[in-house]
Amino acid sequence: MRILADVLSRPIALFVLLLFVTLLTLTLQVRMEQRRQVGAVGMLVLTLLAPVQDGLTRAADAGAGSWRLLAEIGALRTENARLHAEVARLSREAADLRERAAATERLERLLVLTQERPGRLVAGRVIARDAAVWLSTVMVDHGRAHGVRRGAPVVVPEGLVGRVMEAAPASSRVLLITDSRSAVGALLQRSRDVGVVEGTGHPMLVMRYLSRGADVRAGDAVVTSGLGGVFPRGLVIGTVVEVAKDQVGLFQEAKVKPAVDLGRLEEVLIGQEP
Repeated sequence: MRILADVLSRPIALFVLLLFVTLLTLTLQVRMEQRRQVGAVGMLVLTLLAPVQDGLTRAADAGAGSWRLLAEIGALRTENARLHAEVARLSREAADLRERAAATERLERLLVLTQERPGRLVAGRVIARDAAVWLSTVMVDHGRAHGVRRGAPVVVPEGLVGRVMEAAPASSRVLLITDSRSAVGALLQRSRDVGVVEGTGHPMLVMRYLSRGADVRAGDAVVTSGLGGVFPRGLVIGTVVEVAKDQVGLFQEAKVKPAVDLGRLEEVLIGQEP
């Protein structure tokens, strides 16, 4: 102790002692840090496992991304199905509205026709068609109970449809003007020449018994003449599309296209008994 006290009393000796203690402390710290570091084997293991760890990390990230993608696809499919159902519903509603609008327009035109034409008319709906002969007859949902009589004219705003050939209590059969049994007194609206329009069993009509001097041309409108008392005067029948003059006969004929599309009849007006 005396020696230590003697050394500490000298400045140089004190400096050397402090320097030694500092170096010793630093050496111990360095050795402790070296002991904490991984050795060569550890470094080799870390080197070998690094790609595996990187792959696992990437796989985990990919799995998480795929899960998110699947969740998004599921949500998109659900939304797509909902939108398809909504579009289908709106399409049905639009079709229903168009059908109602078309029916309303047809009925309004029938109403106008009843106001323009004198006499009693009742609106009927086509409920059946005769498939045996080309547009030969149709059935309507009005009969004797509604004042419909046999022979009553049947019309639509476009023109003449035909006449009632059978009247049951609650329905009637209508003979169309295209039927080969149909014959209508007619005249050319422009020249006022008269003839008879007959059905042919086909879409086209024929106007017969036009005199050889009759002024008939393609495009002429053909209307009912009112002769015979079956059909009122002035109902539109159709339009002349072709004229054929017999070189030796007394008459000429004309092919007539009906004004009414008889294949699309839905509502008609039927004459009633007074």
